[in-house]
Amino acid sequence: MPSIYFGPLPAECLLDEALHITVHGLRPGQQITLRALSAGAEGTVLASHASFHAATTGDVDLARDAPVSGDYTGVDAMGLFWSRSSQPASAVPFSDRCADDPMAVLLVIESESAEPVTHAFRRRYFDDSVAMRKVREAGVVGSLFEPKAPGRRPALLVVGGSGGGVQWSAEMAALLASHGYVALALAYFGIEGLPPTLDRIPLEYFDNALGWLAQQEKVDPDRIAVSGASRGGELALLLASTFPSIRAVVAYVASGIVWPAYPPSGHSAWTMDGKDVPNADVMPLEEWNLAVSQGRVEPDSFDWYFIPLQDEAVVDATSIRVENINGPVLLISAQDDKIWPSAALSEFAMTRFERKGFNHPVEHLSYPGAGHSLGWPNVSTMSTRFKHPVSGEDQDLGGSPVGTARAREDSWRKMLAFLRNNL
Repeated sequence: MPSIYFGPLPAECLLDEALHITVHGLRPGQQITLRALSAGAEGTVLASHASFHAATTGDVDLARDAPVSGDYTGVDAMGLFWSRSSQPASAVPFSDRCADDPMAVLLVIESESAEPVTHAFRRRYFDDSVAMRKVREAGVVGSLFEPKAPGRRPALLVVGGSGGGVQWSAEMAALLASHGYVALALAYFGIEGLPPTLDRIPLEYFDNALGWLAQQEKVDPDRIAVSGASRGGELALLLASTFPSIRAVVAYVASGIVWPAYPPSGHSAWTMDGKDVPNADVMPLEEWNLAVSQGRVEPDSFDWYFIPLQDEAVVDATSIRVENINGPVLLISAQDDKIWPSAALSEFAMTRFERKGFNHPVEHLSYPGAGHSLGWPNVSTMSTRFKHPVSGEDQDLGGSPVGTARAREDSWRKMLAFLRNNL
């Protein structure tokens, strides 16, 4: 064993697992730099670093010690993970030792008195205790994740947002299965054989998927929940208010108001019995530009959502009937969301719960400083700009890296507790 060494660390772990990173064999006050590296897009790595002074006990403990410099500040056991940013591999020390696998992480200890010490490990969304299979049967398209251990379990239908496909929902479903649930990541557009965009998606499609999920051998049909994010969060509330087989809801950065197709088509995003589900709409572009030029609205505000919702008749017609939900609800929103005002839009649901005397537990976790990108913890939150995969628009997720990281960590723990207690 080298004179400087890491405390015990796994060779593999789940992605949402918080690690206890410690360094030993140091002189009191000795300075070291810790780095975390993983493979990025071609020619880049995701990398972070932080420097520490050893305690009088001759060690550094990331759960106890704040860095004296680096990519994050304050005590944060997993700060090296969320503060990783995309950098040219040529500019990052030790990038040549980084595996090509983006799920592999290389930890490095640098000091002036010794050779660098490394520890490589792999993070996973699910391990060998979970089985995954792609599903294209009985009108259901997606991926099913289920624990291999025998016995019936609670289950979740997981739906993504306006990006389509199953990337977000499959990653979420895999992690949920790793915590003991059967989880179906359901595609509903953006995959071969399904509509190309979020436009007039029949709610009956999801009812069919719920029925299929309830029939699976390891599923307890009386304990099925739905989880979704963004437009999928809107969808989760809409499905639960429509189909009583859903017994709990987790809705990330959602809306209590129904919105139109995306990209806009003049229709609703959803249909029921062949008819558009009534939806609100944002201010028309011409009207918005006129209001901006006249100084009646702030150009970087969400007034283009809020002004139409000042009409009580519009709100009443387009509000999701959340009072019909047959179980507890957890809403998770971001107060610095730049995609849409998820905190305020979630409050429309909260107001309706209260006004209608909803008789199940409901909670709204709303995080200051957080952006639209909420979900599981320990992923990089440094980049907030992205190109929307369907519309091609350049968009800003909002939030600060630390604010979003903190929201992910706190909400993930509370979300798992919500499911344990209510499902």
